[in-house]
Amino acid sequence: MPKDTATDDHVKDSFYDLLESKVTSKEEIEKNFMSLRKVILSYGIGEPKQNPDGKTTFRGHVWKLLLGVLHQDTKDPVEEYRRLVKLGKALKYKTRNGKTSYDAIRHDSYRTLIGAKIFDIKTQEPKVIRVLNAYVHKTEKAYNQGLNALVAPFLVCMNEMDAFYCSHRLLEEMVPTYSMSYELGRQRFYLGARAACYLADRVLHEVDPELRECLLKYKLFTGSTTPVSNFHNMYTFRHMQVLALSAQPLEEVIQLWDLFFALGLHMHVVAYVAQLILIRHKLMDEKANLNDHLNQHVWPKVNARAVTSLTTYLMPKLSDELVEDLKDHVTDRELCLRLVSEYLKV
Repeated sequence: MPKDTATDDHVKDSFYDLLESKVTSKEEIEKNFMSLRKVILSYGIGEPKQNPDGKTTFRGHVWKLLLGVLHQDTKDPVEEYRRLVKLGKALKYKTRNGKTSYDAIRHDSYRTLIGAKIFDIKTQEPKVIRVLNAYVHKTEKAYNQGLNALVAPFLVCMNEMDAFYCSHRLLEEMVPTYSMSYELGRQRFYLGARAACYLADRVLHEVDPELRECLLKYKLFTGSTTPVSNFHNMYTFRHMQVLALSAQPLEEVIQLWDLFFALGLHMHVVAYVAQLILIRHKLMDEKANLNDHLNQHVWPKVNARAVTSLTTYLMPKLSDELVEDLKDHVTDRELCLRLVSEYLKV
């Protein structure tokens, strides 16, 4: 693995010692992973920068390891990706509104993380389009809106082929419920993200019931019938759907992804609550207008270290049942259906 520039050579050397370890026993491998996770939480991997060369950076290699993208189940990953790209436009698989997946991808691709300093949409859009078309061809499933955003952090940190395999691993094995859909009346929702809204509400109820009560008192008009679903439909769902990428700046959110990959993708739900608590004083103000603080366009800038610190502080305070549901909801469809059913009654 080529080494790139690091802000802390000592930390980087520790990472490579772990990545290049020759141990083979399950216990030693898990011990090394635990050490890697501790280093990530203690020191971070540095601030991500624009990657004009499109090479896999040090963070990209760490992410691949944490995601298990080692190409052990693919004889020739380069050839497989070339084959998928050569299939061209994903025209076969139609979205619910009748669009081809290719048309839906193009509808999203040009607006992927607009304004992010380290993601140049002009140069990255062709890669986004190729990766998403290849993903549709490989999975034989229609494109879901919002997947373009989830591809972007990988393209910042690694080459296009690695970004494809990491995106596929994330969506199909790490958080498969987030690309599952279900219908309620005439509306169609993404199941995992909708369940995550209810879990975020439960986290908030356990760690800061006073803030939760304050947030739910606002009169919101989203077509929902309960204060809980009103609030989370308005402010939470988008964050759940794209794993915190609604927040800015991207440099800080990518560092939150370090946390999610190190400790589990369920951590993004707790990290969302941590962000609410960090601006608690503003939200609890009697004169506060939620849209002035939580609207997608004015969401408070993320401080990754502060959010990571508070998130890891909150986790031990959660009930065992809630922690189990948090961990399982990213892969368990039946659990998500039950959570959504409960969520709509609250």
